Amino acid sequence: MLREKIEEGSIPMGRPLPSERELAERFEVSRTMVRKALEILRNEGWLRSRPHHRPVVSVPSERDPVQTAATKENHVSVWLWPFTDDFTVSSIFRGIQKGMRGRDLRVVIAAGGETRWSEVLEAEERFLQECCDDEGCAGSIVWLLGGEQSLPALQKARVAGKRLVFIDRKPPAGFDADFVGTENVSAASQLVGHLIGLGHRRIACVTNMDEVSTVADRFEGYRRALAEGGIEFDPDLVVRHELINRESETQSLERLGAKLMGLPNPPTAVFAVNDSIALILSDVFERTGFPVPESVSVAGFDGLLRWLPGGGRLTTAYQDFNRMGELAAELLLERIDSPESRTYRHVLLDAPTQVLGSTAPPRRDDEPGRKTDTQVELVS
Repeated sequence: MLREKIEEGSIPMGRPLPSERELAERFEVSRTMVRKALEILRNEGWLRSRPHHRPVVSVPSERDPVQTAATKENHVSVWLWPFTDDFTVSSIFRGIQKGMRGRDLRVVIAAGGETRWSEVLEAEERFLQECCDDEGCAGSIVWLLGGEQSLPALQKARVAGKRLVFIDRKPPAGFDADFVGTENVSAASQLVGHLIGLGHRRIACVTNMDEVSTVADRFEGYRRALAEGGIEFDPDLVVRHELINRESETQSLERLGAKLMGLPNPPTAVFAVNDSIALILSDVFERTGFPVPESVSVAGFDGLLRWLPGGGRLTTAYQDFNRMGELAAELLLERIDSPESRTYRHVLLDAPTQVLGSTAPPRRDDEPGRKTDTQVELVS
């Protein structure tokens, strides 16, 4: 109906449209429907708009279909890892869908579920290349895996005019871009501070092979908590989870667990950089004669067990993946609507410590093993 009124001249060219409220009342529809109609007309070239201004009816020359590639853009792409049925990935994607609601743009999702890490990075590079070549792609939300290795592909995407928003992992050094993630340093520091508050002084850190900002920031938070607690950093208590000679994740963590507990002065607590490591390591400790938390406390990072009744028993930093995805979508839409803006935004979310049954005060040497009731506490 709006298109017909523009064509017949009832709404003059070069003039702004009435407000959304006026249009909603005139056509007896919701303002959400008005916004969707305006988005369709913008994509068709009938309207042009600027932030905080009402859409203006374009002149015929501006409606030429070859005038701008923006009229062809009909979707955004999303790169996540590892699989769409993974808890973290599905939570982020639900948030993205919420953030995209009301916009006439499809969401195309790709996931790097390959088995070898080199294949995952190759898939990420292909994804970025396909974004460059796809005229219909308005922009991408990227869970970056390759770090600086992906820098050439990212630069190529930017030259091609693709808007990029990074999620969970910061863009590589020297590549400014919008980013949504977790305040990992303070969250990790708070979590390790919880262990120190229980009385632990020998606290190990199990990191992994990811050369990304999240891992580095959580390790920094670990060291900060030790310093604030007056505890000297011991490099022997830091081990890296990586697969050697085709071993499985469990075998790798069995090797690391044996290394830690075989030290002359073993740790009484372990901070793992993610829940997956913490959960497997807890099982390893239980099977090798070190019950959790009676002999060793274990803390993770993510909050992966929140879907279980009671949230499981792993003390962890609780990330809001759903909100992360929603904010990333909103930032991308803002970038699409205001392509001339060069001010990039970094949005960091809190990850409060959720205290459950995997942590307890350290056992004294003369005290027999004891069972502790599972308690739930949320530390803001």
